[in-house]
Amino acid sequence: TFVPLKIQVISIIFLGLRRSQAASWLESLLGPLGLPVQPSEKEFISCLRSGLILCGAINKILPGAVPKVVGNQPIGATWDSQPLTAYQHFENIRNFLVAVDALKLPSFEASDLERVGYTTTSN
Repeated sequence: TFVPLKIQVISIIFLGLRRSQAASWLESLLGPLGLPVQPSEKEFISCLRSGLILCGAINKILPGAVPKVVGNQPIGATWDSQPLTAYQHFENIRNFLVAVDALKLPSFEASDLERVGYTTTSN
């Protein structure tokens, strides 16, 4: 029916705005991430999936919250230039989620970062 479709469209627009706000906030905290002003869901999740940005953000807010960050490379336009292994991604995300849990902050499932198809090949 028409009403659910309208709600879906509004939800998509709202989520896109929230994603843009989140990307903007992360950039204000960490510096340029190399994302467009309005990143797609795939672009945004691809930027976060290594855990480097998430660990960097929480460590910026509370230094030492994530004491071990694997592949600690400079944050910026090169977030995807030196891909980490799947195990390194997992370790960073796990370390981030442990810190989030210790701080009693809302969390997510690590699998949420894998739900959008991601390839490591260049376009």
